[in-house]
Amino acid sequence: MFEFETVLAFGVGASLVALAPVVRRMGNHQLGDSMSNVGKSMAKSGIKVGVTVAGVAGTAARSAARTAAEAAESFVDLVAEARSEMDDSAEAAETSKSKASTSKDKSLTKVNVD
Repeated sequence: MFEFETVLAFGVGASLVALAPVVRRMGNHQLGDSMSNVGKSMAKSGIKVGVTVAGVAGTAARSAARTAAEAAESFVDLVAEARSEMDDSAEAAETSKSKASTSKDKSLTKVNVD
């Protein structure tokens, strides 16, 4: 609701500023000047609130982007660690296989002749 009131105030103010020259030309200079002053004041108030809201929204968006980037970096680190552990366990399995096959070869080369 607050945003609607701000936009409405800006719109009414801008309309008053736009209509002020028409009123002056119709012969009522005092009313035209009043409309212009009030319209400028209302339009400036609407713009000020809009700029403030945009600043707050920008800060929130930057904060959310920073948080998302940190989360993504943490996730990438976790994936790298998991891959590293998988590679280590695969190497360990290959090493134990090669040791087992080497011990089998030794047992096959031993021959007892009586």
